[in-house]
Amino acid sequence: MDFFDPEKVLANIKIKSNVDTNLRENTNQHLVKCKKCNDCGIYMEGEFAVPCTCIAQSSLDKKFKNCQIPRSMLAHSFENFNFKYYSAQIKEPNSKRSYLEIAKKTYRYAQEFAFDFVKGEIKEGLFIQGPIGSGKTFLACCIANHIIRRSNKAVLFVVVPDLLEKIKASYSNASNYTEYSLVEAASEVPLLIMDDLGAHNYTEWTKNKIYNIINYRVNNELPTIITTNLDLSGELSKLLGERTVSRIEQMCYPLWLIREFDIREVIRQEKINQHISGLRNGS
Repeated sequence: MDFFDPEKVLANIKIKSNVDTNLRENTNQHLVKCKKCNDCGIYMEGEFAVPCTCIAQSSLDKKFKNCQIPRSMLAHSFENFNFKYYSAQIKEPNSKRSYLEIAKKTYRYAQEFAFDFVKGEIKEGLFIQGPIGSGKTFLACCIANHIIRRSNKAVLFVVVPDLLEKIKASYSNASNYTEYSLVEAASEVPLLIMDDLGAHNYTEWTKNKIYNIINYRVNNELPTIITTNLDLSGELSKLLGERTVSRIEQMCYPLWLIREFDIREVIRQEKINQHISGLRNGS
């Protein structure tokens, strides 16, 4: 198929005047990015032509762009996942396990999924549920970044509400991409990460789009990672319908992340405290 290029979609939604300006600038002025090979991809060492390292970097950059991971999350990795935000004292009422124990289990499953995917082993997907600011998206990006750096298989990261809005926008005559290309990309990519499932005002139309994507991936044994702050059998079932939830249960292993405080708020406060401390030490 003509695989959907996320960069083209992003370009299409820019203001036309800005796009035209950029095109003129790129046409009139070519900047050499790699001084070692002058963007040729090879350079001479004595009598031998040697592949330049910029080729590998360019390929990696392209994979990250096609994945559509937000720029702020490109550095997320298993190595910098911090367990200090999960309490070892507070326990989840039903399982009687601490928030830290739950986080470690979810982390382990996420890491094993990424390692196995790189090795080419087919595994069921993951369904990561938890409140806002519990680290779900962070962990999903850890998986994506690990795979992108170590595998040639395509990964697509979509924020579900954004994907649905792009599909709606495709009906516009001014759009240069189609509903088919958007749904096809999400359906057929080797690994799909659906972030923030449930954060949308679902109509029958949007429910059907989500079901079509998930159903296709189930039938073709394509793994999917889903993050949501809604309970699968409760709130999410009411929003999406039982048939979609049944498919998710069939294709994904359920995991949780629970926190005492919103991790993003905690990190923001830590940065503020560091800044204040720096000012005090500098005065």
